[in-house]
Parts: sequence; structure tokens; C-alpha cells
Amino acid sequence: MLRRIAVSLPTFIAATTITFLIMHVAAGSYIPGLDLNPNLTGAQVEQLKSYLGLDRPLYVQYGTWLFGLAHGDFGRSMTDGIPVLTLIQSRLPATLLLTLTATAVSLCVAVPTGIAAAVRRGRPLDHLLTSLSVTGYAIPAFWLGLLLILVFAVKPHDLGLPALPSGGIAKAGQGGGDIPDRIVHLILPALAVAFGYIAIWSRFVRSSVLEVLGHDYIRTARAKGMAETRVLYIHVLRNAMIPLITLVGLEAPALFSGSLIIEVVFSWGGMGQLLYQRAVQTDYTAVLGLTTFMALLAIGGNLLADILYASADPRLRY
Repeated sequence: MLRRIAVSLPTFIAATTITFLIMHVAAGSYIPGLDLNPNLTGAQVEQLKSYLGLDRPLYVQYGTWLFGLAHGDFGRSMTDGIPVLTLIQSRLPATLLLTLTATAVSLCVAVPTGIAAAVRRGRPLDHLLTSLSVTGYAIPAFWLGLLLILVFAVKPHDLGLPALPSGGIAKAGQGGGDIPDRIVHLILPALAVAFGYIAIWSRFVRSSVLEVLGHDYIRTARAKGMAETRVLYIHVLRNAMIPLITLVGLEAPALFSGSLIIEVVFSWGGMGQLLYQRAVQTDYTAVLGLTTFMALLAIGGNLLADILYASADPRLRY
């Protein structure tokens, strides 16, 4: 485990370095444009450069930023001066709620459908599930989100029928404390995030189950007269699910990026919507801190997948 953590460190340094350089280039091209702003004097532009540290050598800027990051300082917003960590703390629970719910929904649907397709390989049910998986994989998340809003929010509302909320975390005035209200608001964005992953993971489960079904110990179990249900649930499922654990861990960054788009579509007040708003405001320091934090989450997700993988299969060593 210590070796795996040590391997993650260079990955984190590489991710932070690339992110810092990209944001430095973006901020560097933004500052000269301020010279054309009639509302700012030359002294104010120089003051802004000094505030952002752009008047110092690049390696000094990076070292200072990395030192602050090591002490939990993700920087301050250049638009309102609020610490980025404070912004993250205010939005992270909403993003985690959406991402974890979408993950749970995806697994609850993808695993049984993948198993059903594998057990009935080549039959009509397999062809139907395969067609649905391909369709789900091809549909863009933002387009699906807009379609869900139209079908389950706009049209029912126009017809006077009960409709699901089209956006937001909770009804105005509820303050987010009404759990049923929050669950209702969570349904459409969670489905929009989960839909694509159901398609991918169900296909993966199908392939994994088919591979395990072809092993000798499965044929031995069947030859001994073990019931097909016991063969499936005792011998097949555990071995077939181990690769899925790794896949879910590797997909963690994509889950966050997928929820970013959906948060904007559904006005879900999480980190994705925050990142979008700060990018539109050209708040480079906030964007740098947010993307760095998301890189940390991605590396942590992969590390967690390795831990779960080792727990599921003790033969693995690091």
C-alpha cells in the first residue's frame, strides 16, 4: 500500500504542474488585456499582477503555490478574495451527493442487466440489452439532461400533471433541510449522470461474467451437480466483479467531469457549477484551486479502487 501511495505522488505532482502551467498561460494572456480596460489605471493593473504573483519568476510562483498547497491552501479567488477551500467546502457535499447517487444507481442497474445478458447470451434479451447499452453510450449527457427536463418537468407542467423539478437542489425557501424535497430534485440529474455509465458497466459485467463462465472450475462445479443459481452467485459473481471495482475507480474522474456538465444543465449547486461560473468570470486562481482539488479526488479514487481490489482478491500484492 505504501508503494501504491508513493506511485500516486509523481502523478499528483505531474497533474498539478500541468494544471499550474495551463492556468499561468491563461492568466498571462488575461492580464495584458486589462491594459485596454478604461476603468483600470496602469497602477491597478500592476497591483493585480503583484497580487497574482505574475511579476515573479515562474519557478518562484510554482514553488510558492505548491508550498501553500502542501499546507492546505488552495489559494484565494481573484474576484471576491474568498479562500478556494471555503468555496470547495460549500459546494463539495452537493457534488458528492450527486456523484455517489449516480454511481449507486449505475451499479444497481448495470450489474443485474450485465449478468442477465451474459446468462442469456445470443438470445433476444441479450440483443435488446446490447442495443440499449449502445444507445445509452452514444447519447451525450447534456442532451439527455435536456431531454429529461422536457419529458419529466416541462411537458407534465404544461399539461397540469405532477412534474419533477427541472433544476436546483431544493425548492426555494426550503433551505435544503427538507430531505424528500432534495430527493425529488436529485432524481433527474442523477439519472442523467448514471445513464451513460449503466451502458458502459453493463457491457463490462457481461464480458466479465462470460469470461468467468468459461473457466475450468465452473465446469467442475457444474459436473458435480451444483445448481446453476449457486454456480452463478457463489463462483461467478465474486470473480466477475473484481475487474468492475477497478473500472469504477478509474471512472471516478470521468464521473466528476460528467456531473460537471449535468450540474450546469440542472443548476445543481455543486463544484461543477462553481467551476463553470468561475471560468466564465475568468477567476483563474479559483479555477486553478478547483481543478487541483478535482485531480486530488481522481487520484484518491484510483487509490481507493486499488484498496478495494486487494480486499476482494488477497492474492494481489503491491
